Amino acid sequence: MKDLYQYLKEQMSNMSLIYNVSRYQTKSTQLGKFLGATWQYLDPIVQLCIYYFVFIIMFKRKISGGIPPAPWMFVGLGNWFFYSISIQSGAASVQSQLSLFTQVKFPISVLPTIEMFKRFNILIWMTLLGILLAIKHGYYPSLEYLQLFYYFLALCLLVMALALLFSTIVVVFRDFLHIINYIFRFLLYVSGAALDLTLMEALPLPLRQGLRLDPFIYVMEGFRDAIFNRGWFWEKPCFSLLVLYFRSINCCSTFTYETS
Repeated sequence: MKDLYQYLKEQMSNMSLIYNVSRYQTKSTQLGKFLGATWQYLDPIVQLCIYYFVFIIMFKRKISGGIPPAPWMFVGLGNWFFYSISIQSGAASVQSQLSLFTQVKFPISVLPTIEMFKRFNILIWMTLLGILLAIKHGYYPSLEYLQLFYYFLALCLLVMALALLFSTIVVVFRDFLHIINYIFRFLLYVSGAALDLTLMEALPLPLRQGLRLDPFIYVMEGFRDAIFNRGWFWEKPCFSLLVLYFRSINCCSTFTYETS
């Protein structure tokens, strides 16, 4: 627990540095590109349109509860792109920049957090589009929107914990990056981001129920609960279990980092 507090203290005390470095690196990657920052938003939106065409139009997949599929997918895939890209880039951040940042006096643990900050625009942009589409379909803002702050914080803590854990492993086992890549390719289709898990009858019911214990699914469905007025986070039966799970992941990540 002491390691966890030390890690969080490092992130908070270096917050301005994290923000400035992430902003500088984002701008530097856009130099020489005609569309510049547009690609940062265009790529996930194009992918979303492809998934929408394949799963909703071609295979006529529906969403439980009569929720319109377009805003449902915008919210889910916005969470997924932020989650998966932040973790994969964060996992590679320490190994790829270790020689450079050991010469600078600030903790290496902020490198995965910098990668996460660079992807905030994806999450915010796609969530806002999902909200606008939801309003168009009659799901108007309510007090339940307040819990978006809770789920946003939970998502950030989850990304930071897993990115820190994976970046520590990658330093000693570089092939782990490829393993992470394959895992996320598979998880996209069983995460509920593009397909409704409750309607995936090809999967056994115990497996579908087990998948819902994934903390990412808990957070992503929380975003949808808030936007589509489906209830509060404390009303979920697995709330206490997942809080314990979140803390376990964070403690494990910080312990692995401190002992490596």
